[in-house]
Amino acid sequence: MVGRTANCCYYVEDPRVLIAWPDEGTLDTAETATENVDFQMDHFRSVGAPGIVMIFFDRMSGQDRGARQVYTSRVTENWSLGIALVGGSLLSRAMSAFFIGLSKPHVPTRLFATEAAAASWIGQVLGRR
Repeated sequence: MVGRTANCCYYVEDPRVLIAWPDEGTLDTAETATENVDFQMDHFRSVGAPGIVMIFFDRMSGQDRGARQVYTSRVTENWSLGIALVGGSLLSRAMSAFFIGLSKPHVPTRLFATEAAAASWIGQVLGRR
C-alpha cells in the first residue's frame, strides 16, 4: 500500500498505474473525492509523468453529485491519462453511466467488467501494447 484516504487504499505495481481500492460499501462525497483527487495528483507528480487510476467500483455503495463534480472538474490531462473503472454489478454500471454519460469527464474514462480487460486498455493508453 502506498497510501490511504478517508475512504480508499491505494496500491502501485507500476508507477504510472495507481490502483484505488475503496473501502467496502463507501459512499463517495465531494469531501472524499477532493481528498482522493489530491492523493492521485500528488502521486503522479511524484512520479514525474501522468498516469491512469484503476478504481474497483464494485466496492462502493454510491457516489453523490458533489463527488462527480469534483472528479469532472479536477481530473485533468495535466496529470491523468485516464480512469479505468472496474466493476460488473448493476450498481457500478449505473454509477459509471451517471459519471461517464452525464458528468462528461475531461480524460478518457471507461468501465470494464474485469481487471484484465482494464489492464489491456491501460497498456494501450500508456503506449505499451
